[in-house]
Amino acid sequence: MCKILIVAGLLSLCSGAAFADAATAVLDHHVAAMKKGDLEAVLSDYADNAVIVTPHGIAPGQKEVSGADVFAGKAQARKLFATLTDRDHNAGARSMTTRYEPAGNDTTLMHWVQFKGTPKEVSGTDVWVIRDGKVVFQSVLIDAAKK
Repeated sequence: MCKILIVAGLLSLCSGAAFADAATAVLDHHVAAMKKGDLEAVLSDYADNAVIVTPHGIAPGQKEVSGADVFAGKAQARKLFATLTDRDHNAGARSMTTRYEPAGNDTTLMHWVQFKGTPKEVSGTDVWVIRDGKVVFQSVLIDAAKK
C-alpha cells in the first residue's frame, strides 16, 4: 500500500515529449555512470537538495524510517552511491537492463532488472522526478522475490 501511495502521489496527468527526451538523457547518463562505477558522474545527475528513498539496508549506517532509508542532499546521496558503485556491488548495475515510462510532466518510472535469467535476478521500479536536468527525487521500489 505504501508503494502505491508513493507512486500515486508523484504521478501527474500531463506529459510532454520534450520532457521525456530530457528525462531519458538524464537517466541514460545515470545508468551508464552506474555501470562504469563512476561515482562522480552518478552524483552529477542529482540536484544538491535531492531526496532518495530506498528499501532499508542498501547502504550501511543509514537510519531506518518505516522500513525505508532516506538520503537527503548530495552528501547523503554520496553515501548511497559510494556503496552501489564499489567493486562489491557494481556487478548488479553492470548487468542491469532498463525501460522508461513517462508518468507526468516531470516524473518517469524506470523499470529495471539485474542478473536477468539467473538465480540472482532482482527487479524493480524507480520513481524519478527530474527538473531542470537534475534528479530532485528518486524512490527505489524492489519487486518481491519470486518463489
